[in-house]
Amino acid sequence: MQSHHAKRIAAGLLAAALTLPAAVSPAATLSASAYELLGETEFTHKMIPWITVENSPAKQEFTLRDGDVHIYILNPAGLDRSNWDLQFRHGGLSFKAGHEYKVSFKAKAQRTGMELVSQISDSKDAHRYFVLDGMTGDMHMGPDMGGQWGNPLSLTNEYTEYSGTFKPTEDIVNAQWVFWYAQDDNGYGGNAQAGDELWFDDMSIEDLTDPDYIPPENHYGLTSRSFSGLENNYISVNQLGYFPGLAKTAVLGDNGGDPFGDAIGLTQSGGYDYEIVKTSDNTVAYSGKTGAPVKDPDSGDTVCKIDFTAFDEPGEYYIRIKGKEWRSFPFRIDKDVYHTDRQDLLTDALNDFYQNRAGTDVEVQYISSGDKAALAHSKNLNDTFGFVQTEWRTEAMSAPEDAEKQSSSRLDTGGGWYTGDNFDKDMTAGGLAVWTLQNLYERAAQEDAATSKFLNGYSILNIPESRTDYPDILEECRYELDFMAKMKVQQNEPAWGDYAGLYYHALEGVGFTANQPDYEHEYHAAYAVQPPTFAATLNYAACAAQGARLWAQFDPDYAAELLQSAADAYEAYRQYYYPPDLTGTTHPDGWLCVKETLNPQSLYAPESLTDGDFEVRDDAYWAACELYISAKELNADLDAQSYLKDLSDYKNAFQTPSRITGGGNENTDGSLTLFNQGNTAANGSLSLLLHDTLIPADQAKVLRRSVVDAADAFMETQAHQGYGIPYIYDGASYADPTGIPTQIMLFGYEYDSNARVLSNLIAMAYAYDLTGDTAYLSGAASGMDYLLGCNPLAFSFITGYGSYHAENPSHGYWLNEVDPALPKAPDGIIVSGPNAWATDPYIRALGFKPGEPEQVSQRCYADSTGAQSVNAASLSSNAALAWIVSFLQDEAPAIGGETVPGDADGSGAADRADAALLADHLLGKRRVKSPANADMDQNGILNAVDLTLLKRELMQ
Repeated sequence: MQSHHAKRIAAGLLAAALTLPAAVSPAATLSASAYELLGETEFTHKMIPWITVENSPAKQEFTLRDGDVHIYILNPAGLDRSNWDLQFRHGGLSFKAGHEYKVSFKAKAQRTGMELVSQISDSKDAHRYFVLDGMTGDMHMGPDMGGQWGNPLSLTNEYTEYSGTFKPTEDIVNAQWVFWYAQDDNGYGGNAQAGDELWFDDMSIEDLTDPDYIPPENHYGLTSRSFSGLENNYISVNQLGYFPGLAKTAVLGDNGGDPFGDAIGLTQSGGYDYEIVKTSDNTVAYSGKTGAPVKDPDSGDTVCKIDFTAFDEPGEYYIRIKGKEWRSFPFRIDKDVYHTDRQDLLTDALNDFYQNRAGTDVEVQYISSGDKAALAHSKNLNDTFGFVQTEWRTEAMSAPEDAEKQSSSRLDTGGGWYTGDNFDKDMTAGGLAVWTLQNLYERAAQEDAATSKFLNGYSILNIPESRTDYPDILEECRYELDFMAKMKVQQNEPAWGDYAGLYYHALEGVGFTANQPDYEHEYHAAYAVQPPTFAATLNYAACAAQGARLWAQFDPDYAAELLQSAADAYEAYRQYYYPPDLTGTTHPDGWLCVKETLNPQSLYAPESLTDGDFEVRDDAYWAACELYISAKELNADLDAQSYLKDLSDYKNAFQTPSRITGGGNENTDGSLTLFNQGNTAANGSLSLLLHDTLIPADQAKVLRRSVVDAADAFMETQAHQGYGIPYIYDGASYADPTGIPTQIMLFGYEYDSNARVLSNLIAMAYAYDLTGDTAYLSGAASGMDYLLGCNPLAFSFITGYGSYHAENPSHGYWLNEVDPALPKAPDGIIVSGPNAWATDPYIRALGFKPGEPEQVSQRCYADSTGAQSVNAASLSSNAALAWIVSFLQDEAPAIGGETVPGDADGSGAADRADAALLADHLLGKRRVKSPANADMDQNGILNAVDLTLLKRELMQ
C-alpha cells in the first residue's frame, strides 16, 4: 500500500505562496509597457504564472493537454462557501495610467450553465479594476475605475472568446487576473458541482499604447544549466570545491535530458581532452582526458566523467574542454572548502534551528547570514496554546473556532522549532532532527580535538544560550526537547486520558495569516493539537534517552529528568501498543488506503499526512537502543536488560540495512536510504555503534559489518550514477496520490531525495570511522559534490552556496519571492530536491509531466517557494547537512598532506601516543586521525600488522 502524500497546508499559505509567482524579484515583475503582459497565453508547454488556488475542503485538479488548461472540480465548496474557494489566477501584473489594454480569453465547460466570474483586482481583492459582465459577454471598467460590478457568465460546452478594453485612471502594481467558479453563498456568483470540468485557452492582455516593449525574462523557478548565467555551462562541478587527497570528479554532460535548454552532442567515443585553468590568470594548471560518453538514465544526459583526483594544488580553478567553449563554474581546492572569510557552511546550517524557533523573538545578533534585519522578527504572540482534537481530521480548518469546537482541552504549545516548510510543529520531524544533531555531537565528543568546537563561546554556534557553560549544540537541542516534553497526554485529558503517557503527534496551525512582514500579525491564530501516536511517543523516548547521557556531565538533574521521562514514554508505548489494521479499502475521497487510516481515534498517523506511518516497530527499536545505552552508561535504576531484550527481538537488530520501508518510502522492496522519518531503525544501530562495548561481542561484529556493507551499497550506486549521486530508485511504479481523474503511475526519485543522499553519506562516514579507509571519506565528499552543483542542473541545492544556487525554498516566512516585504532565505538551507512525485500545482503548472517517460528523476525540480514537493526546507535535512559538513571539516584536512609514517594522530611526528591510539582504534575504542600515516605497510587496511610495525619503528 502506497502512502497518500497529500500535503496538509493551511489554505492561506498555499494561496499566498502561489498568488504572485510572476514577482520573483522586483526587477522581474512584468512591466506595464509590455506588448503582452501575461507570462503564458497558449499553454502549449506550461501554465505558470497561471495557477489554481483552493480553500480546503474545496478541491480541484488540472492537466495541460492539447494547448489548453483543463480543470476538474472534485469538491465544489470550501468551509466558507466563498468565491475564493476555487480559483484560476495570474498575479504580478502592473498597469500604467492612461495606457489602453485589450483583455481577452476563451473558456468552455462540460456542463452548460456552469457559472464563471472574472476580475482584475489588487492582490488582496480590495480594489476591482476590470470585471467580466456575463450579461453582455464582454469585460469593462470595474467599481474602482468608475464602472459597475459585473455578473456571472454562463458557460457553454463550446469555446467562446470574451474580450474588452481597459484604460486605468491610475498606475496599478501587483494586480491579479482572477477567475472563480466555486459554490458561493455571498452573492458573487459560482455554481460549480462535483464532476464539473472547464477549459481555458488564448488568454491575453495586450498593451495597445506601447506595443514594442519587451519585458525581462522570468523563468518562474525553472532550473537549468541553460539558465545559470554561465555561457556554455556543460561541465558540472562542486561549486565550492574539493579536498586535497580525496576523490575529485566533475561531469561533462550534453544536457540532453533538459526540456528547457540546449543540448550538445557528445560523440567522441574516446572522451575529450580537458584542462584545469587558474581563474587568476587563465593559465592551465593540469590536463587530462575525460571518460567515454555513457547514457545516464536518471538525468537523461549523455555524460563523460572527469576524474582529476591526482591534482591537489590549492587554488581556484575552472574546467574547460580543449578545442570547445564548454566550461564549468569556478571552484577551489582547499583543506576546508566549506569555510571562507565570509561564510561557514556548518554555522549557517545550524543557524537554521535558531531561526525556526517558536515562542521567542529571533534577534539580529544571533542570525549568521543574509539580510539579518529582515530575517529578525518578533515571536508569534498566539503560539502558546493549542486545542487538543478529539479525533483525526484531514481537512484544514479555517478558523480557531473550528478547532475549539472539535477539541477536548487546551494545551501549552509554546517553544520548540517550526517544521521549516510551514509554521506547524511535528514530533517526528523534530525528533529526527534532534537525534541527528545529538548524534553529531556524540560522535564528535569521542574525538578530543573535535569536542571543543561546540563549547561555549566558540564561533560555530551563536545562540542566546551561548553564555552558559554547556555545549551550544546541546542547548539548541534542549530547546526542542523541552517543547516535546509538553506534548505528553495527561490522565485528566477528557478525550485521551485513557492513553496517558503517550505524546501528541503534531500541531497544525489554524487561522493562518500568511504574507505578513513579521510574526506580530498572528501567523497562527491557534493550533490544532493532533491526537497522540506511537511514533511521536517513541521519538520523544529515543531523543530524551539519548540526550540524558549527553547532558549527564553538564546538568545531572536535567539528565535524570530526561531519562525518567524517556522510560515512562517507552512504557506507555508498551502498555497501549496494538498492531494497525492494514486491510485494504477505499478512502471516501476515492484513493486506496488501509482501514487504520479511517479510524478517527487511531494511535497511528494516518496516510493522509505527509508523515503517516503504520510501522512503528523501527521507532521502538530505536528508543530501546537509546534507553539501553543510557541506562548502562549512567548506571540508572532502570531495567537495562529489558531494553536489550526488546531491541534484540527486532527483525533487523544490530544492523543498518541499506534499504528501508515504512512511511514515505515508495519502493516496496526497500528504498536505497539509510534512515528517514519513516524508518528510524538505523538511528538506534548507529547509537549502539558508538557504544558497541555495551553489546555482546558477536552482535557488535554484526553491527560493524552491517554499517560497512550499507556504505558499500551506497558507494556502488554512486560509482554507477552519471552524476555520482549515492541514491537511485529501482523499484516498481507507484500511484500518484493527488486524485487527478486520470491515474498516473510514477517511477523515480522519492520525496526528499537530497535528505536520502545525506543519510547515505552518514553511513560512509561511519564506515570510515570503522575502517580508516579513505575511500569512504572520498565517497562522503563526492556525495556533497552532487548537492553542491555536480548534477545535471549545474545547481547547488543549498541556499547561498555556489555560483548558481537555491534561493526560494518552500518555507512559511522566507517568502520574498511572493512578497518583497518578506525576507529571502538565509544561507545554508538545503532543499528537498528532485522528486518524481513532482505533482504539486506549481511544478505541474510549469509544464512538468510526472509519469511521462521523458520526465527523468533528476530533472523533477524547480526553485520556487510554490514547488512544495521538490523545494521544501526541513529540520531533519538541515541537521543531516550539518552532520556531514562537520564530519568533513574534521576529517578531510588530515588527508592529502605530507605522509609521516606512524603519525596516527596527525601531530606531525610518530611517538608512543600514536601506538596507543592505533591500538585503541583496532579495539574500536577510538579512531586514528590520519589513516594514511597509520597504514605502515601501505596496503590500505589498518590491522595488527601496522601496530606491530609501528612499535618496531618506535623501538629503534
